[in-house]
Parts: sequence; C-alpha cells; structure tokens
Amino acid sequence: MSFINKNIDNLAEYPFDRLRKLLADTKNKSSITDLSIGQPYHKTPSFVKEIIYKEKDNWNLYPPLKGIQTLQKSYLDWLKRRFQVNSYFDESNILPLSGTREGLFSIAMTVNFKKICIPNPFYQVYLGATLFRDAKKIFLLSDKKNNYLIDLKKLENNLKKGPALVYFCSPSNPQGKITDYLYIENLIKIIRKYNSVLIVDECYIDIYYNKKPVGAIEVCEKLGDKLDNIVIFHSLSKRSNVAGLRSGFVIGDSKIIECYKRLRSYSAPTIPIPLQLASSKLWDDDKHIRVNREKYKKKLALADKIFSNYQYYESPEAGFFLWLKVNNAKNFVKKAFYNYSIKIMPGEYLATGNKKNPGNNYVRIALVHSYEKNKTALQQIAKLLK
Repeated sequence: MSFINKNIDNLAEYPFDRLRKLLADTKNKSSITDLSIGQPYHKTPSFVKEIIYKEKDNWNLYPPLKGIQTLQKSYLDWLKRRFQVNSYFDESNILPLSGTREGLFSIAMTVNFKKICIPNPFYQVYLGATLFRDAKKIFLLSDKKNNYLIDLKKLENNLKKGPALVYFCSPSNPQGKITDYLYIENLIKIIRKYNSVLIVDECYIDIYYNKKPVGAIEVCEKLGDKLDNIVIFHSLSKRSNVAGLRSGFVIGDSKIIECYKRLRSYSAPTIPIPLQLASSKLWDDDKHIRVNREKYKKKLALADKIFSNYQYYESPEAGFFLWLKVNNAKNFVKKAFYNYSIKIMPGEYLATGNKKNPGNNYVRIALVHSYEKNKTALQQIAKLLK
C-alpha cells in the first residue's frame, strides 16, 4: 500500500514471532515451560501492589513528562549509591521511560547520524531503530574470539569514516559478559574523539554473580564529570521483577536529553503517577535486589553443575541468560519443544549474517522460572546434548 511508511517494511520480523512460526508444526506433549523470553517469574515486592492501591485516586492526573519530584530524587539517589559517584549530574540529565524498549528505539530518532553501529549478536530493538531510521547499519562482531565484546579497533576504523550512533549493552545480552573499567573508558574516549554518540544499555547491571559490573556513569566521572556524547538506559523490569510495570529511565548528555524530552512531549507515553510512586520505592529499596540476585546465583550454580561435563558450556558473568552452543540450533529448539515442551530461542534470531551469523549453533536459555522448574528444564535440555 503506497500510503504506508516504507520504513515499516524495513523492520524485520521480531524473534518471538519467528520462534512461534518455527514451532507452529511441532506438537508439545505437556504444559509449556517458556525459557525463550527474559520475563522474570520471581515474586514482585509486595509494596508495589500496596502503593498502587493506595494511590488509586491519582489515575485521573496526567503524569509530568520529567517525572514527579519523588521519582527524580530516587533516580539520583540510586545512581549515587549504586555507582558511588558524586553529584556531577542533575534532573536536566534524566527522563523517565515507560520501559526502556521504547526508549532505546526512539532515542535513535533524536540524533542525526547516517549510520548506526550495533554489536552482533544484539537486542533486536537496536536493529529496529536503525532500519526505521533508514540509517546505514554497521554490525560489529562480538563473539567468543572477541570475548563477546565489540572490537574497539574496528569501531574506531568505522568512526574514522564518519560519526555514528553506537549501541552498546553491558552486561551483554545474550552472552552475559561483563565489561571492565578500562574497556568502557577506551570506548568513551573513541566515541568523543569522533563526535559520535554512545547508547549504553545497562538493564542487566544489577543481576550479577561474582564481579560487580562497572557503570558508564562511573567512568564518565573519572573522565572529568561529564556525560558528553553518552546516553545510559536503566530499567526495573529484570532487577525488580516488574516487567509489566513498564518503568525505566535514561540519563545522559543534557543537550541530547533536552532534545529527547522535546520529541517525547509529542510522541511518548509517560508513567502514570501511581506507577511512578511504586517505581520510586523500587529504586529506593536495595533489599529486594539482593534477594533477587541470590535467587539467580543459585540457579546459575545449578546450571553450572548440570552442564559441567558439556565441553561447550560457558557460565555467564551477569544477567540471567545461558548462551549455549549446540549442533543445529533450530532443530535443537524443536526437539526441546517436542520432547519436553520447553521453549528456548535460536541464537540466529538474535544476530545477523548468513554463513557468518554469530548466533548460528547457539541457543539462548532464560533462567527466569523457580529453582525447581529451572532444574527440571535444564536437566531435560542436558539430555538432548548427549
């Protein structure tokens, strides 16, 4: 149809739609255990429901785009507490988001670059934003040879030819790799040297096992208390088990944030006030995060034990995904569904490339269910590896 925006046609089919089609002709034998999506099944903190009910009379109010003062204070306090940084940023650097997915997509409409650099594999929203913008897409391999990180020399070589918007996920999704301080420092220096913009997706930064991930905001402080050319995204969905709340925020270069605010005033949903108050409490409360992290630690230890004799198993450093190497990933996914009613994601749906797709022969497994449910599912997956 000629009246449809041509960039809609550029958008690839989303991984979950592709997975649905892959399994459409495969009959499962029992109720499904879905390990394909990063949707936590841990219990939501009880105070969330209490706050939303208490504030039930505030649904009639339009929420402010910049967030209520209580929520803004919670963002600032959490950033200083979590990353041990001083007050080199303020409310002019921050905006609330109705979940970071829409933010990671729409930020690409704010900055005017002809090309966008994406790690490969990647969170699909990065590619969606690139295609909708009709920008030139540059894929930067982040496979095992590169320690699952983009090669900074290759990034710099690309930026020498012209500035770009660069997406970066730390800890990485789907591989669960933590980035060290020096790497982030060098990355930021390269971005600024070539007048580019770095989008840092830190949505998994509070789910880690042994090593606490470094935040980009820490590195920016050491580099001169500036957020120039940097935009960082945070979310409650994974860390606080509230994916349905749709609540996150962005902090970054005040010039970019101001322009982004202007764009969002026309187009973006804002978080309703009762949900802003619940979000504020979630950012203020560190106890439930520690409890949540311990649950994931136990499930990772379980996965380490179950796959201990599998030569291709690699234990993630953060997040709640296993990035597992297998033979013929799509066939493996179908076997898991047919034999055990387990749904997992083919790695190639989270990456790009034909013969050189870095997701080929990998599957992503989300450790999002209870310990016992994950134990059963992982033991069944292990049987398929033999």
